[in-house]
Amino acid sequence: MEESQRMLKYFWINVIEFFTQRLTGVAYRWWHTYKSDRPAGATPLTWHQFSVLFFEKFVPQTRREELRRKFEKLCQGDMTVTQYEMRFTKLARHAIWLVPTEREKIRRFIDNLNYGLHYSLAVEVETYARFDQVVEIARRLEHV
Repeated sequence: MEESQRMLKYFWINVIEFFTQRLTGVAYRWWHTYKSDRPAGATPLTWHQFSVLFFEKFVPQTRREELRRKFEKLCQGDMTVTQYEMRFTKLARHAIWLVPTEREKIRRFIDNLNYGLHYSLAVEVETYARFDQVVEIARRLEHV
């Protein structure tokens, strides 16, 4: 595993630890039961795995389906890139299983931009761009 991947994995393990230390009540008891039931030496959860477990436990199936449908149908339409990015990011948090990687998140974001931006961005974005870089390029192109 290359160094950057190892650092990223360590980062997300710390994020999960930070988040779970702030759980209270039922969520606190659920997490500590889950942790104690895991085999000793088990591979630490990724943020994606933890998020899926958490949402499945605490967000009703009907609500998850509603948010998933909203995310799947989301298009820029008459929103600015900034408004679209904010809505996209909010819904993506509730449909993390649909964007399990940064590349998939970027692909979905670009695919649902208005045609002119979609076309321009698809040509301009390099395969190693981060999501925030793609959003910034889209904002610049919107003002051209």
